[in-house]
Amino acid sequence: MGSLITLLFLATACGNEQSYEPRDVNPDIDACEVCNMSVAHVDFATQIIEKDGTVHMYDDIGCMVKYLNSEGKNIDIAATYVRDYETLEWVEYEKAYYAYHPEFWTPMAYGVVSFAEKERAEAFVANEGKGEVLEFEGLQKLDWTMHNH
Repeated sequence: MGSLITLLFLATACGNEQSYEPRDVNPDIDACEVCNMSVAHVDFATQIIEKDGTVHMYDDIGCMVKYLNSEGKNIDIAATYVRDYETLEWVEYEKAYYAYHPEFWTPMAYGVVSFAEKERAEAFVANEGKGEVLEFEGLQKLDWTMHNH
């Protein structure tokens, strides 16, 4: 009987896992934690949510990556989101697809544009006539420097 109660408790505890949903961007008050620019271009916004609920907003994925590679190593991250460039839906950072070219316009000139679906990233690159489509692993190999437009 004791083991049955333990199993029920464990099953219940697993079902109470906290969800870390992305927060809407408020361009009037949200500023990038790295460059301090307003998060005015909501189609390029990214965010990190800590397990305590603290939300960190960024105006460009490059700023978020810089944060993750520095101060981000010292926080307890629950979720990381990027914005689909076309639909504005939030997409998990590790599951998104990215179009990259140094000449793609982004708020801080990192040249990375996020998409929920690979086909839309491919269509973006085809329409621009340049660039490449990357998944999360490929994105980790980029040299995160700002490019001049």
